[in-house]
Amino acid sequence: MKILVTGGAGFIGSHITDRLLSEGHEVVVVDNFSTGHVANVSDKATLVELDICNQGIVEIFEDLVPDVVIHCAAQASVYSSVNNPQLDARINILGGINVCKASNKVGCKQFIYITTGGALYGDPEYLPCDEDHPIRPISGYGLSKWTLENYLNLLLPNSIHLDVLRLANVYGPRQDPIGEAGVIAKFIHSMLRGKLVTIFGDGDQTRDFIYVSDVARICSMLLEKPDPVVINVGTGVPTSVNRLFQIVSSAIGYKERPRYESLRDGEVRHIYLDSSRAKKGFDWVAETSLDQGLIQTINSMRQLI
Repeated sequence: MKILVTGGAGFIGSHITDRLLSEGHEVVVVDNFSTGHVANVSDKATLVELDICNQGIVEIFEDLVPDVVIHCAAQASVYSSVNNPQLDARINILGGINVCKASNKVGCKQFIYITTGGALYGDPEYLPCDEDHPIRPISGYGLSKWTLENYLNLLLPNSIHLDVLRLANVYGPRQDPIGEAGVIAKFIHSMLRGKLVTIFGDGDQTRDFIYVSDVARICSMLLEKPDPVVINVGTGVPTSVNRLFQIVSSAIGYKERPRYESLRDGEVRHIYLDSSRAKKGFDWVAETSLDQGLIQTINSMRQLI
């Protein structure tokens, strides 16, 4: 099967690409390297350097004619979306519509949309959030990702079945600790370099941390499934930022205390996901514990410091 992965040189996209290649699929990666890296892309994949906002993406699709499109490319920072909503909307909405139009043009069979769960549901009415929880994003990032999901439902024909993966906070090797990185990558990077760690807010806010290989596994499970699905992908286990700091600092041997700064706009206080639909439909559960995943992530980042 020929599968095109947008953002395939990025953190999550490259792990999905590696999983697909290991299963014998032909994979095409489209990436503009704004946040992704060439080193993340296997030499077994076909690599096309192109921005998804570029109208030339239709020609790429016409040349390659993928069976499946996995759309990972995104502006993924809540903080950036608050400060630059125009850029966030351009990439996440207009760029996504470009990919949608190109998929329509070549008549691919399946479109898998990698989106957020943590930023989508907003301040929860109940926890854990299932897929039927009201959608009320409080950041531009959550809003733009939700907007594209609605556009995909509107614009993709019935002949292209749409699967939506709403992810918790993903972490693991290859996550860039600079820029839009998640809290785990930032903590590990700072601690390994002996730098002061910053926590925004009081640190009691909780998140659902899911290891990247578990995300890649559920993504591959969706291939050739007959019915469109919308599913949460998380552990269902809340972990506070303060507790995360303790676990990572203990694993690394970091002795400093964190510095606390004001909570940033657009961040929810508590969020974790109900992934029982993934368990029921695909017999999928998160296999990597937080302790296991952190050790693997720390060991990977040690090699880069």
